[in-house]
Amino acid sequence: MPVTSQLRKFLLPILIFLLALSLISANFHTHKNMSFLESLVVEITAPVQKVVRDVVKGVGDVWRGYFHLVGLESENTALKGELQELRRQLNDYREAYLANQRLRALLNFKKSIATPLLPAEVVAFDPSGWFQTILIDKGKKDRVVRDMAVVSADGLVGRVIGVSAHHAKVLLILDGNSAVDALVQRSRVRGILAGRGRQRCLLKYVQRNEDVQKGDQVISSGMGGVFPKGLLLGKVENVVRGSSGLFQTVEVEPAADFSRLEEVMVVVQPPPEDPARIGSGKSS
Repeated sequence: MPVTSQLRKFLLPILIFLLALSLISANFHTHKNMSFLESLVVEITAPVQKVVRDVVKGVGDVWRGYFHLVGLESENTALKGELQELRRQLNDYREAYLANQRLRALLNFKKSIATPLLPAEVVAFDPSGWFQTILIDKGKKDRVVRDMAVVSADGLVGRVIGVSAHHAKVLLILDGNSAVDALVQRSRVRGILAGRGRQRCLLKYVQRNEDVQKGDQVISSGMGGVFPKGLLLGKVENVVRGSSGLFQTVEVEPAADFSRLEEVMVVVQPPPEDPARIGSGKSS
């Protein structure tokens, strides 16, 4: 069948429908009753008009809904951005609050010690794992020299073993090469606190008959002039007195939490040496 014939068959009903609508519309402006033909056309076309109207209304609703959803999506994206920014600010405020708490503790600790202290920030830990050391952001330009003691608000951290212009390396008391002349605070028993790694130390050279108990506080004795007297080193965690040997095994949990070490203080002027040691010419 030719295309023109198909198009003619398709357009003819539409033209008739539009003509009928025109006649009805023209007669709506008069007060005459509808004729039989008009009534018939109305009965036929009214359902079609209702369907067309509903379709047009539905398309309009969908279109308006689409623009509404586009607006909501844009608003949602903006709100997500604001939420991320608020979370970032909250995290910054939380970090500032925690830093303020740590610095307050350091300040209170500084007030309790007559020796001048220099605040410093931990910038790195020893990555090799062979030695228990940290790097701080103070050096020669800040008057830091080798063998100065380094402390935190909780207790002794270690001593300076190397210095550059703006940084210093600190050997922690956890390291096996560290040695601090120490006292059991309650009984005044002497010993040498040495590092054992993994957040533990040993109080060495404590004779088997000496009075040391679990829970005792261990402090620095001040002997040798490197570490000020009375700094908290840790707490006795375990005591083992063997059936033989001269010394007991005393395990000490350090007071400082090295896993969360961020700020420290350098003792810029070591306290005077013990007169007896000066007279004997000994030092540690």
